[in-house]
Amino acid sequence: MRRTIRMVALSMLGAALMLSAVAMTPGLAGIAEAQSIMLYTDPATGQVFTKHCKRCVRLGEYVPAGSTEEIERRVERKTQQQLDEERAAMQAQQAAQQAQQQQWNAEMAKQVSTIQPWATEFGDRWYKKISIGTLVYAYYGYWSHTGFGPQFMDANMQWPGPGNNSFNEFAINRTYLDFKFTPIDDVSMRITPDMYAMVNTGTTCTATSTTTVTVPVGGKATTTTKCTASSGDKVGTNTGWAQTDDGNLGLRLKYAYLDYNTFFQKVLKIAAMHDDKFTFGQQQNPLVDWEENNWGFRYTALTPWNYASLSSAQVGAAMKGPIKFNETQYADYDVGVYDDASYHALEQSAYKQVMGRVTVNPFGASSRYDSLGLTGFYDFGYSQKCTPDENELTGNNGTCGHLARAAALVHYNGTTPWDQTWGVIAEWDYGHNAFSSSNLYSGSGPSDGIGITSTGASSFAPWNKMVGGILNSQAVQEGADLLGHIDIPYTPFTGFGLVQWFQPNTRIQKDPLDFTRYDLGVQWLINKYFRVAFDSQAIQYYHSQFTFAAGQLGAKSVAVPFAVPRDTHAFLLNLEFRY
Repeated sequence: MRRTIRMVALSMLGAALMLSAVAMTPGLAGIAEAQSIMLYTDPATGQVFTKHCKRCVRLGEYVPAGSTEEIERRVERKTQQQLDEERAAMQAQQAAQQAQQQQWNAEMAKQVSTIQPWATEFGDRWYKKISIGTLVYAYYGYWSHTGFGPQFMDANMQWPGPGNNSFNEFAINRTYLDFKFTPIDDVSMRITPDMYAMVNTGTTCTATSTTTVTVPVGGKATTTTKCTASSGDKVGTNTGWAQTDDGNLGLRLKYAYLDYNTFFQKVLKIAAMHDDKFTFGQQQNPLVDWEENNWGFRYTALTPWNYASLSSAQVGAAMKGPIKFNETQYADYDVGVYDDASYHALEQSAYKQVMGRVTVNPFGASSRYDSLGLTGFYDFGYSQKCTPDENELTGNNGTCGHLARAAALVHYNGTTPWDQTWGVIAEWDYGHNAFSSSNLYSGSGPSDGIGITSTGASSFAPWNKMVGGILNSQAVQEGADLLGHIDIPYTPFTGFGLVQWFQPNTRIQKDPLDFTRYDLGVQWLINKYFRVAFDSQAIQYYHSQFTFAAGQLGAKSVAVPFAVPRDTHAFLLNLEFRY
């Protein structure tokens, strides 16, 4: 019995151990996960082996079901499928967006075509019809010798008189802002403000008047002297405001004119005058602007009549343009009626001045200044101070004496064998009452010329009075000039020059004011917008020093020693910027 019990217990223990082993088998498989196995086969027998044998060939890789590697492969296959699906969806979405964009573009093109006429009109009016430019002149000047005489350039170029050798300055003497408007082909408008240096003489009284009051018999006469002119402004009965204009750069209007361009195209159809026009307003002088462009070096010096007295701009009406046959110019003209006053003076005259220029090109010209040309100019007018009541005065009325200017020019612009341009202008000038002491003193003059009497050993009072007598209303002027330039071959440099001989009054047998002046220099063309020039300029009174005899200007005129003014010499570095 005991043995039987012992056997039953052993049997139960063995069964329990077997069941435990069976239960533990999946856990061990999870711990040691199945790996992929490379299988081999024997082609002769068809047997499959897990190891390579002599006659075996590789059959393939076996991955047990449920292994990590098999699961990873499934995940990879699923991920790739998702990526393919997402890529296909994105491609479909992009195609839809492109189709929609094409539809939008078509709609936009339709809308643009609808507003295109308005946009075209706006562009033509505001972009193609408006031009904005600028022009700047500046210089550095060194005066080795100073004396009295006209300014080399305008915009108030001044220097101190005798005894101020080595004077030098930096200056800006021109700044244009050039606005041009052409709304239609028929008309165009130009407006050009200009900067200039403002000069004032301070608060010194420049003119006085004396009043004598006579009282009844037994009384005493009283004399009162009152200042009637000064550089300041009188305010009320006892107040004066001093001027502080010296050195300021003021702004004034240089050009403001309207061109009527198509009269000879649409109204009076003349083929040869196709490009001619009518101009009204403040415009270029018929001679000065034309000669400046013909010579080409206005930024260094004034042309002859502009230097002597003729303004570069006039206010009035003109007719101008070329005469062409088969696109070749055979003539060019500019004639008009203008105020007697220049563009920077007040018009008070009872008259108007008439001036005109006519240029003939006997062999034809491809452009306005090309080839050989013969030019004549004439100007007839009166002082701008000749008011109607002044004009009614009889007798010797110097204020209303007429003035005249004339010029005859022969000029040529051509090309050298090295394709370098060159040009020359020969000019003869004639004038009547066309050069005053104000013109002579435009660069530098004695204080007596502006109403401040100089005294002492250095007084110029007698000399200034002599100048006023020589440059009277009956004075006759005569002059000759030579202007030219030539490009230096294979360089950006150009040599240029101007020589002027001028007699302020040919009725004086030996006029101490007779002078020559020159402007000789070299230009460096840096680019089409910017150029600089170094030049030497001088005013030379060519008579030897002498005493101007008494009685030459009237019975009471006195002798004036040292009548010939001192020369002026200067060296300048000029620049021009044009855009």
